[in-house]
Amino acid sequence: MKRYTKPIHVPKPLAHRRADSSLALINVVFLLLLFLLVAGTLRPPLPDEFEWAETSSESGKGNIQNSLVLTRSGNLWFAGTELDEQGLIDYLAQSPEFKDNMSVQVDRRAKMEAVAQLAQQMRSAGVKNLSFIAIEANEP
Repeated sequence: MKRYTKPIHVPKPLAHRRADSSLALINVVFLLLLFLLVAGTLRPPLPDEFEWAETSSESGKGNIQNSLVLTRSGNLWFAGTELDEQGLIDYLAQSPEFKDNMSVQVDRRAKMEAVAQLAQQMRSAGVKNLSFIAIEANEP
């Protein structure tokens, strides 16, 4: 009986590769991008065509967090949604911690009647300090 043999080729083991340092850089860049995307969406958007009222006084101390927005047409917005009169009453009832210091971002084209009406509503709801937030006017 005749035997046939076949050569066996055993591959050489590859040398151990070092860990690639660019992987850590990719992870850092990805986490930074993720942080910027989340940070950009935390603040609710202002209504369309909102223009900040301007002031020349630097004595304001309003907090923009959890503030209401008064638009040109006199509508109130909070957290990206429009509030009606009942919505404002519900908002003020839900958040008693803001009754000491309430802030409102005001559109420059808002009528004084709307501002006065909002101030009266806030006073009747028990708000102690009402701040209107505006941006500083450009010096000529």
